[in-house]
Amino acid sequence: MAGTLAASDHGVTAVISLLKKAFWVLIVVCGSASPAFAQSTFFEVVSTPYDYQMERIQPTLTTPSAYMVNGLSLTIVNEWMIELRAMPYRYSHEWRTPSEVEAAQAADCKGKALALYDRMQLNGATNLRFVIGKRRATDSLTHAWLEWQTAIGTLLLDPTFNWNAAFKIRDRRSYIAFYGYEGAHKFQAADTLLASRNLGVRAPTAPADGVIPRPVRLVSRFHSSPWILDEGSIDPRFFSNRPVF
Repeated sequence: MAGTLAASDHGVTAVISLLKKAFWVLIVVCGSASPAFAQSTFFEVVSTPYDYQMERIQPTLTTPSAYMVNGLSLTIVNEWMIELRAMPYRYSHEWRTPSEVEAAQAADCKGKALALYDRMQLNGATNLRFVIGKRRATDSLTHAWLEWQTAIGTLLLDPTFNWNAAFKIRDRRSYIAFYGYEGAHKFQAADTLLASRNLGVRAPTAPADGVIPRPVRLVSRFHSSPWILDEGSIDPRFFSNRPVF
């Protein structure tokens, strides 16, 4: 009887041990695929094809970050994104400074992203990168957004299309980075050459979005749900009539 009990205890212990191992393997696998590990891979370069176009906005990129004791709140960043997302879209071949965007109260993707970059820099954000690439692999035009490396992972900030911050996910079909800018440093995405072959990247032109979709927001603006978008072509007047929050 004692031998039977001992064998039973040993069997239970072995099962528990196997369950523990399976649990930790699951954590490792899920952790490796989590948004925190998904970020664009860049290497620093001396120059990029957009340098000449971006000369007039270089001071915005190179302004030192202000110091904040508690850091920049994500809630504030989301409020800025809501404001910029609601701002009417207006394409400009020339790069506009944040002050010009604020004065015009209208901007394209690069103007909105740069305005958000400027606000975040002035309020203490670090590890913030201005990115040029394609929003979708099938797009014929380039796009501009921000990527912010934080303690909780890399956040994607796109005030042209999204109402709030989102985790950067590993997906070759969307938000494909070509070049990045952080302060005085310039970067090229590791897969830019592959993108050039597969996506048909031609001579650089100022980032433009093409037709802007109307997102259907299924939650309150104070809750993050950036992935649910009902995209469809709409009349540009929609953005002119959109109330500013």
